[in-house]
Amino acid sequence: MALEAMAPRPSSSSTRDTVDALIYGHIKRKNPCLLLEMFSMEKCRALESNDHNLKPDLLKTMWKNYRIQKRNAPKPNPKLDATKNLPEPKEERKESWKTDWMHGRFCRLKDPTKRVDLAIFHHFKAKLDFKALEELFDEDTSKEYEKLVEKIDVPRIERMLALHLLEALKPENRKHVMIFKCRLCKKDIKETGKALERHIGVHEDIPSYCFIEECDKHFRSYMALNVHIIRDHDLRAPEMNSTQYYRLQVAKMEYSRKASDFSDRYFPPESFVRFDDRKKKDVQKLEDPTCHECGEFIRDPRSRRSHVATHLGLTAKCVVEDCDSVLSHASLQTSHLTNVHKRKVNSLSEKELYAHKKRKVEFNKQMKEEVPKFFPIRTALKEESD
Repeated sequence: MALEAMAPRPSSSSTRDTVDALIYGHIKRKNPCLLLEMFSMEKCRALESNDHNLKPDLLKTMWKNYRIQKRNAPKPNPKLDATKNLPEPKEERKESWKTDWMHGRFCRLKDPTKRVDLAIFHHFKAKLDFKALEELFDEDTSKEYEKLVEKIDVPRIERMLALHLLEALKPENRKHVMIFKCRLCKKDIKETGKALERHIGVHEDIPSYCFIEECDKHFRSYMALNVHIIRDHDLRAPEMNSTQYYRLQVAKMEYSRKASDFSDRYFPPESFVRFDDRKKKDVQKLEDPTCHECGEFIRDPRSRRSHVATHLGLTAKCVVEDCDSVLSHASLQTSHLTNVHKRKVNSLSEKELYAHKKRKVEFNKQMKEEVPKFFPIRTALKEESD
């Protein structure tokens, strides 16, 4: 069965009906006397039917999902300054929609009832339905919410609903790539790797400055910068010195953070189109999960690499200065940073990050050569048996 049939994109009319049912249910539980003031008798009958199919606390659940999603977005890291000592662009656009980064102030409101009420206030205010506002909110509350809406970027209920529905579809379609339609150019973009971020760079100028000596060029995106460094300076990440590699990673992280500011403009949840009907390719899934050296069955591909490193007797000293810990192998460095040092890779110093990069490149190269010896590709095994 095609996935489009399994996971159709909700129509605008069905979304509106669901939003109306959510508001109907909220008012019914809060002040049922207002229902006939808000909706016609015929509309109430239809919404009553829809309301029975919705969970009573769905509005609060939608907010929680939205908050979690935004909390996981990249945050500024004061220790990493990609533009330090570099010229600023001549003009920096200041747009009101960006003032409340990723709806952050709305997500930080502590009172769940207030969050829901504010979302409903914003919903009717956007529709210019002043009669509904008068029925639902007293004068003092309206004034309070009016002030909040002026300084808080409140997400539309339709957007929170779209995200909620999308999150519900993900578990059963985790092996399939999501496809979104850019709100500006209407191009379908598959969410593979950093494809959405790269596309944002097509429409937005997010300056990424070249850090090679005597080169003062800057580009609209990190990807364009990376191409420039490879093509014009004949320099790739594994060949960079510690300073160059550090600046490259800082540029990458800063671009990712700034591009995320624009994600809701170009690829909001409601721009989801469908899941790709082809499954994601995963070569590691083709590996025989049984170790040919010791016979141990290991399901997780990442654990297989750790297993091979143990067979090879690989060890690695922690890259953090003044730490004498010796790890059983390099792939444990990230978890060691988190569990022991309470740090992340992007908080490493220039010297530490360079050591981590070299270790990672060497480890991955070694695993590429050694893993097939312990966990061969199944197709190769089948050909041998034939």
